[in-house]
Amino acid sequence: MDAARAAGNLMEWSELIHHQTSFDPGQTVEQVYEKMLAMGIDFAVAVDEENVPVGLVSFKMLAAALSAKYGHALFAKKILSTRVPSVIFGSLATTQPHEQMALFIPISRAVVINASLDFFAAQANLERRPKEHSFDDIIVTSETGTFEGLISMRDFMKLQMDMLRWQESELRQRNEDMNRTLTQLSQTQDELVNSAKMAALGELVAGIAHEMNTPLGVLISSHDMIEKIFDLLTHEVTPERRAQLDHYLQTNIDLGREASERVTQIIRSLRTFGRDDQQEQHTASLADLITSTLVLLASKFKSSITVHTDIVEAAHVRCYPGQISQVLVNVLTNASQAMGGKGTIYIELQRGLTYWELSIRDTGPGIAPHLLDRIFDPGFTTKGVGVGTGLGLSISRKIMEQSHGGRITVSNHPQGGAIFRIEIPLSPREQDSPPSPRTAIPVSSSMV
Repeated sequence: MDAARAAGNLMEWSELIHHQTSFDPGQTVEQVYEKMLAMGIDFAVAVDEENVPVGLVSFKMLAAALSAKYGHALFAKKILSTRVPSVIFGSLATTQPHEQMALFIPISRAVVINASLDFFAAQANLERRPKEHSFDDIIVTSETGTFEGLISMRDFMKLQMDMLRWQESELRQRNEDMNRTLTQLSQTQDELVNSAKMAALGELVAGIAHEMNTPLGVLISSHDMIEKIFDLLTHEVTPERRAQLDHYLQTNIDLGREASERVTQIIRSLRTFGRDDQQEQHTASLADLITSTLVLLASKFKSSITVHTDIVEAAHVRCYPGQISQVLVNVLTNASQAMGGKGTIYIELQRGLTYWELSIRDTGPGIAPHLLDRIFDPGFTTKGVGVGTGLGLSISRKIMEQSHGGRITVSNHPQGGAIFRIEIPLSPREQDSPPSPRTAIPVSSSMV
């Protein structure tokens, strides 16, 4: 079936109409019978003097009447509208045997379709056909109700099957197109998430480089001091002087170890944040993710932002660690910017019945009530022109809802400032286990 026919073009079904299939009810039963026999048709239509259908003529009914006992003698010369005992029609009888039935089926019991209808409308009319209808042809009329012809129910139903096949093919094609579109959209969203992650990382790089300069400087100076100490140890020294040099040596070793751990911590935090973990989830410690995020943001917070944490140390979840880190960076960066780079951030992690709830509160001015519903909209920002992209919180909601089955919400805290609540589902095993004890994880001055 081509597209024009499939679209319900008028010609697709009206061209199947048989037009020369009507009789005047005043014609004799024998005349109508012989004409239908000669034409080889099962049905015809009785029309009045204005060519308006008044009934459907069945060749079987005429044959039944003429072949009944004395039927030819009784009915052959009668006109088509003659009524005969219903018992003569056998299985076609729908009334009591003693009642009379017309030799043609009343129009009220036939299916009538307007030729001007497209296929879908004609199909709808067919579905509303009379319940007692059991005939094989459909009467077709013009817009004014005059007779146009007959269309076989078999032909019409075959056309309907062709239409269903075409619709099925179209639906399959559209589903394939939609799946491709959804795949492309998903890829675009993933690319957007990664782009936002790289943009955030780019903003952090300068501060991270500064953060690494300090421990690297300690390592270099410690190395120089240790060399000098070893030079001194090659000469004779008093026990007191040796003890002093041992103290200097141990102090520099400790400083070097601390500096190395600091560099390692920064690098580990960068790896967690920048990892590409789209393929599968991993078990990760929320406490570690929070700590590593604060390491990355240390240069932004400096000494002007104080962070208080109250975290369950044993909180482990199945997640994409890099994505969770990205959400934390987005929310904490927003908190810092909302406070103008000066204030206090409270981070609290507690366990619910089916999820871990991480709340992050700042002491900034809060969010205007009429903007709360828009805060996660893509491109929306309260930071003014040229500050941020307005995608951080939108991406954070996508990560929490679509990738982790959780959610992120925002409200204003009664004591001032905004509070973001991040819910991450517990694993089934965690839901069955008792809650872990809460432990406040101190944030050292070297971290923020």
